[in-house]
Amino acid sequence: MPKIELIQGDCLEKMKDIPDGSISLVLTDPPYGINYQSNKQCGDTRNGKEVKVRDNKFFGKIQNDDELPLEWISLCFQKVTQGGAIYIFCQWTRWAELESYIKNVGFLVKNMIVVNKSNHGMGDLRGAYAPKHELILFATKGRHLLDNESLGRGKDVVEGNVLFSGSRRNHPNEKPIKWLEPIIQRSCPNNGVVFDPFMGSGTCGVACKKLNRSFIGIELDPEYFEIAKKRINENI
Repeated sequence: MPKIELIQGDCLEKMKDIPDGSISLVLTDPPYGINYQSNKQCGDTRNGKEVKVRDNKFFGKIQNDDELPLEWISLCFQKVTQGGAIYIFCQWTRWAELESYIKNVGFLVKNMIVVNKSNHGMGDLRGAYAPKHELILFATKGRHLLDNESLGRGKDVVEGNVLFSGSRRNHPNEKPIKWLEPIIQRSCPNNGVVFDPFMGSGTCGVACKKLNRSFIGIELDPEYFEIAKKRINENI
């Protein structure tokens, strides 16, 4: 029977209690280190109306987003089993920094996966192209075999439909469950454990519960931790 373990606190401290070599797959969406603040998603603009639906905290700056967090990756390398995998969502401006660090730790970088989103961000409206993609760094601890039997071989460019607006999200950077499910299916065996050290609103945990995988999630923010716990327990 799959087990779900949810932990509130700093992942650098809480990860020490996870046994070495016990994690099959790390799948996480850490702060991008870009001092992000959402202005566009502050309301629901459908039907030509703008209705504010979240408080200032929801649309404030992401906690600990002043710099790209990296130290946790060293701990992850100890916790991941030989032959396990790690997938990290990241922003293109920080790719080189993340890739260099993860290689130095000992992981083998296998792919840059590009998620072609069905919407786009704003950014510099006159001085830059509209950002329409997310990156996922896929790396392994030794030789990792993907399970392609049910889904076929995965591609390094995938379509990422965004099925809900900011007004309906539980977290400003929440990823759709459908983005995570194929990763879990391909890179975590049925008896394996998925770990998310930056759990946010718990989407990875919800996906694991749907797919009958064991899950360990850590979240620093107590309010988002409670949201994650509720979502995962209700499996919505």
